[in-house]
Amino acid sequence: QRQRQRQRQRQRQRQGDTHRERGRMLWLGVYYLLTAETVVCLLLISLGHMPLFIQRPIRKFITHLNIPKAQEVTVAIIVVLIALFAESVRKGLKHSHVHTDDFKDKLMHDIKRLRNERNSYIAFGCLFLFLLMAQLWVLIKRVIKAEDEKQLQEKKHEILLKQVKNNTNQAGLVEVAKGLKEAEKEEKEGGGG
Repeated sequence: QRQRQRQRQRQRQRQGDTHRERGRMLWLGVYYLLTAETVVCLLLISLGHMPLFIQRPIRKFITHLNIPKAQEVTVAIIVVLIALFAESVRKGLKHSHVHTDDFKDKLMHDIKRLRNERNSYIAFGCLFLFLLMAQLWVLIKRVIKAEDEKQLQEKKHEILLKQVKNNTNQAGLVEVAKGLKEAEKEEKEGGGG
């Protein structure tokens, strides 16, 4: 029986270790997401100040990138980040008011509380940067679209100006031709009479 109890205890310990490891991996993933979001936000914010040879490929990438079901993915990421934030706050509050006199227990609760506070800061920062990045993305796409439309309108305007100049030149040539014909008629009439 003692062996069975020890085996069960080891099994529970392994399960607890794998659960803790999954939790660590989850928060490590959220931390890496936060880091990637920071880099992307800095890139998007500084896009207007970059040289054109760097801007063009990034703008082309932004305009041609079409993520299928982008709104659903965005909402799912936001919901997951809100859930992680709420869970870390809940766990942090759970460990904030501990009524024990044992120093080790207080220390363990403080460690858990601080870990959960750190996780809540990471989750909230990740959520904030994700929302900021999404808004920057939409704004930059709109600006690029407006600039492309402006360039197209300028090209059309130049073409129309050339056509107007050609028409006025042609109209002037027609007037000159009419004047020449009239002058020739008058010469013939005047010279022939």
